[in-house]
Amino acid sequence: MTISNPNSETSAVDDAVLKAASVVRIVDDDEAMRRSYAFMLTMAKWRTKLYPSAEAFLDEDDPEIPGAIILDVRMPRISGLALQDRLSADGNDLPVIFVTGHGDVDMAVRAVKRGAFDFMLKPVDPVRLKKAVTEAIRASWIKANEARRTMDFSGKWALLTQREREVFQLIAEGCLNKEAAFRLNIAERTVKFHRASACRKLGARTPQEIAAIWLALKESVRSSGGA
Repeated sequence: MTISNPNSETSAVDDAVLKAASVVRIVDDDEAMRRSYAFMLTMAKWRTKLYPSAEAFLDEDDPEIPGAIILDVRMPRISGLALQDRLSADGNDLPVIFVTGHGDVDMAVRAVKRGAFDFMLKPVDPVRLKKAVTEAIRASWIKANEARRTMDFSGKWALLTQREREVFQLIAEGCLNKEAAFRLNIAERTVKFHRASACRKLGARTPQEIAAIWLALKESVRSSGGA
């Protein structure tokens, strides 16, 4: 059984960009399940991070990194549904894909109404899981992108120095600060300085917003007939 959010969207957002900048969190108290999902997704070039409990996820995860959450429904202490409520209350809008061996239609409908992207019964079909992850993360990026679409980034982009533009583009395309420093042959602290300055000028607060703004800028250039 799988019930998807009817409001989910798809787009031609490049999968390579999504995978470079996103992390799929896997929260399940069953180690074998965690490793199984991670293997499926790693083979599809997704980056993953595994958590044995909701508590571990809350303690260790960085919500500013884009991606999605594969979440088991029934776990000791804090259940998957309780974690979903906690994330919603905290303003964490990472898309959630529930997996469970004990689900029913009522539970699935309730989870989706609370904002879950999808709900699947174990054993999970690998093709379906990979498709759900891709669509969930793409929809999340579209949401961030459309929130920015009405803004005119071209004027703000003109305020950036050439170095700020170079750094911003590399970070938006998935480079870490250290990688950007190597490619530009500058110090990592210099990358951090220009990254902070560019983000301040463009109003980008998270890696997901950086990527969304860069996609909007490229779309603006294409629409205007630029290079």
